[in-house]
Parts: sequence; C-alpha cells; structure tokens
Amino acid sequence: MKRKQTIYRQSMTGVSQFLPFIVSGCLLISTAFVSSGERLDAGMVSSLNPFSAWLLSIAKIIMRFVLPVLAGYIASSIADRPGLLAGMVAGALAQEGGSGILGTLIGGFAAGYVVIVLQHITKNLPRSYEGFKTLIVFPIFGVILTALLMMPINYAVTPLAKWLIGWFANMDKITAMVAGGLIGVMLAYDSGGPINKIAYVFAVASLIGNENTLVPSVVMASAGCSGMTISTGCALATLLFPKKFSPSLKTAGKAAWIMGLSYISEGAIPFAVVNRKEVIVSTTLGAAVAGALSGFLQITLSTPIGGIFTVPFADDVVLYLLCFIIGTCITAFMMGALLKDYVEHEEDLGIQE
Repeated sequence: MKRKQTIYRQSMTGVSQFLPFIVSGCLLISTAFVSSGERLDAGMVSSLNPFSAWLLSIAKIIMRFVLPVLAGYIASSIADRPGLLAGMVAGALAQEGGSGILGTLIGGFAAGYVVIVLQHITKNLPRSYEGFKTLIVFPIFGVILTALLMMPINYAVTPLAKWLIGWFANMDKITAMVAGGLIGVMLAYDSGGPINKIAYVFAVASLIGNENTLVPSVVMASAGCSGMTISTGCALATLLFPKKFSPSLKTAGKAAWIMGLSYISEGAIPFAVVNRKEVIVSTTLGAAVAGALSGFLQITLSTPIGGIFTVPFADDVVLYLLCFIIGTCITAFMMGALLKDYVEHEEDLGIQE
C-alpha cells in the first residue's frame, strides 16, 4: 500500500506541474478559434485573424512543454533535481515518438529510477567529485540511458496511445454515456482526492491528439459539466431545503456556489463531513447523470477545465448548461430526500456516519 501511495504521489507531482501548461495552452488554442468565429480545426488556421493567429502561435509553444514538464517533474519527485533533465528528455521523446501521455508517464518513472541507480553507483565517490556527478554523470549518462529506454517504451506504447486517441474520437453514444457517467462518479466520490484527480487526468488526456494537437473531447465535456455539479448541487440544496442544514452549512453553501461554478469540487467537503454517506450518494448520482447525459448527447469541450468561464468552449453551450443544471438539481433533491432535518446542537455529536 505504501508503494502504491508513493507512485501516486510521484505521478501527482508531475500532474500538478503540467496542469498550468495544458490549461493555458488549450485555452489559448480554443480562444484563438473562438475569437475568429471558427470551429477548432487545424485546416482553418489560415483563416484566423492576426490576433487569433498570434494567440495560436503562443499556444503551440506552450504545448511543446506539456509532456516534457509532466515527465520531468515525475522524475524529479523520484530522484530530486538530478532527475529533472532526464525526465524532460523522456517526455520530449514520448512526444516525438507518438506514445503521448502514457509513454510520458512511463518515461518519467524510467528516467527517475535511472538517475536513482546512477546516484547509488556513485554514492561512494569522494565529496570532491560532487561537481563531476552533478554536471557530467547525472545529466549526460542519465539522458543517454533514458533515451535508450524510451526506444522500447515508444515502440510498445505508441500503438496503444494511437488506439486510445481513435477510441476517444469515435465513441458511440452508449459508450460515451457510460464513460461520462463513470467520470462523473469518480470526480464526485472524493471531491478533490486521488480518485477525482485520476478521472480528471484521464479526461485531460482525451484532449491531446496525434502530434500533441488539441482535439475537442466528449470525455472532457462530461468531466467539465459533471464536475461543476458537485459543489453547486450542495449549494442549491441549502436554498431548497434550508431546514436540513445548520447555520454553518448554509454559510458554506454560499461559498459552494462560487466554488462549483469555478470547477472546484471541494465545496462539497463541509457537507460530506457532517453527512458523509448521504452527500456522497447525492453528489455522485448528480455528477454521473450530468456526465452520462453530456456523453450521450456527444457534446465536446476544447479546454481542460470546467467552470462557467469555459462554457463558451463547448460545441453546444445550451445542451452543456442543461446537463449541468440537471445534474445540479438531482444532487440537491437527493440531499433533500436523504438528509434529516437539522436539530440544534446536533453537530456536537461529531461526524455522522
């Protein structure tokens, strides 16, 4: 179990560093096309106005860093700073080789452990050799060994990565509905915890096509609208069923509106602390319905984040908002049905199971 937690922590270190790159890059690409009144299509680049073309050029530069940063910080979480260069090279080779995020994740771990082995081999050298290790051994031998390892990794992973890209792009309505519902459940289950983050990374991965291009994603749309329902559903419940909540939770409900519309699921945590089972059932059901409905309707989103500010990047804004509203209402009404009326001083009893 401890080993699994270490792998998760190392992966999330890389993910937390690469998210600003993928979010800003994808948002700029989407904004470039929206500001020109065009749909996201590589063939429409020549029709962009000068401002949009400028935004797109910046976005392309940012997108080149996405996978190297992901692998680099995974490697550095394993081997500290000496692992950063080897990890970034692994990400760049995965990008060039076509193995995408899958190859990048594997390459980041491979690079990190290559440097760990080099650190172990050189640990008994005199302190006077520290500069030699830092400037020669870890960067040069680390990069060479990592590059050699990336050859079989790319060879093995690239076909799977291409298959996944094709699968994301060609899901039928039923498959998309099931995937969207599952994404919604995972996002809502632990509100910002490891399961939530795994689902989010999976959704973000569906945006990256061949040659590191941006592809509007049905899975990302499901994640976008279902993720907003988690906090806003709790907020709506405090308005519709005020007798069910303590004064402190009614106050938390006001903040949950802002958090939900900003794609922050942690707004549900204060409610789950007091009524864990009821809130988890309610939020997961609402998010699952929103995600499944979005998938069934084949709505796509071209940004790697939800929230009210990214709604214009959905291909069908009205249906996207409708899925969000339906999921939010289901969460609120489920909480109204499952929760008991608040009784004064009930919170003194501690967390309800």
